[in-house]
Amino acid sequence: MTETILSLVPTYGLPFLFGIAVLAASGVPVSSSLALLVTGAFIASGELGLTESYLTALAGAVIGDQIGYQIGLRAGNAVEERLSRKPKRAAQLMRAKEFIGRFGGVGVFLTRWLLAPIGPITNVICGASDMRWLRFTIWDFAGEVLWVAIYIGAGYAFRGNLEEIAALMGEASWLLIAALAALGMGIRVLVVLRQHRNENKKA
Repeated sequence: MTETILSLVPTYGLPFLFGIAVLAASGVPVSSSLALLVTGAFIASGELGLTESYLTALAGAVIGDQIGYQIGLRAGNAVEERLSRKPKRAAQLMRAKEFIGRFGGVGVFLTRWLLAPIGPITNVICGASDMRWLRFTIWDFAGEVLWVAIYIGAGYAFRGNLEEIAALMGEASWLLIAALAALGMGIRVLVVLRQHRNENKKA
């Protein structure tokens, strides 16, 4: 995968970067994070410009997120039902629902960069749950500004070890998702136990 993107980024340049950012944010299983890392490496070597690369990736990511939001708004239930048929997707769907239900707009912001693996599904959920478009867009844009900067910056700084950095950042995201899910379940159990205890005292 790395070798393919290494060849495609300099060959097709900004149109490729824009396209892969749109597709990934829309939910297509392509590696936009790796493309950004590679872009950062080519910026470091002088083959791509920083400003135009950054703005292109940002525009693609935001447009892709908007596509996902509109899909959720217009066909959210059907999409959720289809995603739930696959265990891995069903688990992502559940985590994203819980996260957005708990944190709202801040959750959108965090799933742009810190919890990026559940970002595309979050877009659909936000549309399906009737989150206000303006609220979604503001938090989404803020998160994507940071996401693009982090990955292009990492590619620039660690251009000699792109595969290792990509794997490390991906694993860190999944570990954080698992930790947050466990924390959420723990808090829920404590709330239920406290409610049960209060009911027993009243009885």
